[in-house]
Amino acid sequence: MSDLDPMYDLRVATRDEVLPLFERYHGYKSLSRSMTYCFAVIEDGRPVAAYAWQPPPVGAARAVCPEAPHGVLALSRMVAVPKAERRLKHISKPLRRQMNHRIDRTRWPALVTYSDEGQRNERGDPHNGFVYACSGWTPTIRSRRPVHIDSAGARASTYSNGKHGRRDLGSAGWTWIQRWENFVCPRGEALAWMTAHGWERVAIPGKVWASGQPAHTFVRRP
Repeated sequence: MSDLDPMYDLRVATRDEVLPLFERYHGYKSLSRSMTYCFAVIEDGRPVAAYAWQPPPVGAARAVCPEAPHGVLALSRMVAVPKAERRLKHISKPLRRQMNHRIDRTRWPALVTYSDEGQRNERGDPHNGFVYACSGWTPTIRSRRPVHIDSAGARASTYSNGKHGRRDLGSAGWTWIQRWENFVCPRGEALAWMTAHGWERVAIPGKVWASGQPAHTFVRRP
């Protein structure tokens, strides 16, 4: 599905289509195998910017939206080719379009993402979250975090496959992480918002999570 705008062509994308972009230009050089949404801006038949969305770790979701952590969706990865290689001037504009029109905000009333000041832009300046400020996010908590790298020297997260663990990662100092949030409803009312729009928690018969807890999903009732 294509979402044409006079300034850019935003499309739903597959992991295979955008993975080379993340491997070449993103600081973490990786992309989750499981995504709720994946979008790309296409120019001349190739992606020049990509955005990956998935639920955050449970603890992070609870910190953002304690009354409805199941209603939190994270912009887990965002990447773009250098400005000299694309006509897209502002990657914040297609990001805002996703937030306002492409993501089901009845299901995901709370969005979260993070800017890592240890990452550098193409001018060599620390990432300050300017793109998020331009697309409607609100800065909340800023914290100092350890930096981890894999055996190839690429930045890596301790969170993988639904849980935290060091994953044989090396240490590479510290960085500052800024959390950004976006709510479609007043804070504290996300659960009421989802319920009003028909979303209910439903058990999945015969299935349990890795934690041993009964598995469940969310369905929208008419």
